Amino acid sequence: MSPGVISRSMCMGMVVGFSPTVGLQAVLCFVIAVMCNRFWRPAMFDWVIALIGSLVVNPLTMVPTYTFYYWIGCHLMTCTSYVEFQDADHIKDFIFALGEGTVAIFLGSLPFMFAGVPGGYYLGRGIEKILETRAQRRRVRLLEVARRRREQDIRAAQTAQ
Repeated sequence: MSPGVISRSMCMGMVVGFSPTVGLQAVLCFVIAVMCNRFWRPAMFDWVIALIGSLVVNPLTMVPTYTFYYWIGCHLMTCTSYVEFQDADHIKDFIFALGEGTVAIFLGSLPFMFAGVPGGYYLGRGIEKILETRAQRRRVRLLEVARRRREQDIRAAQTAQ
């Protein structure tokens, strides 16, 4: 992979993951990656890494996260009533109803989406550094093995003479 792909992909994935796009994160990661790679710059994003980044909000954390988004959104705008979410299906129905609650959830998710940009980038950059260090160590080990074999071959050739 070219430098920066992991950090950019993780960043994009976390922004998509924090957005209230229930059930569409995988599709969005794929579409964004393909469109950017095709029309903007090749090897800009890797959709699999973006998909991993989008797992910040998953089925296990969705109910408390979306409830928190709703609570924040209702403080940013005036909600006429408060709703308690029981499960993920209730959240999906609520969001797809496209009412006041949907707007509140989208507004409440914006700070987290913005925070996902540097968070995802630095997390991805850390992963890239770890992988680069491992690759460099492997190259050094392989060079050392090749050097030893070469020395053994030279010694074997000298003793054979």
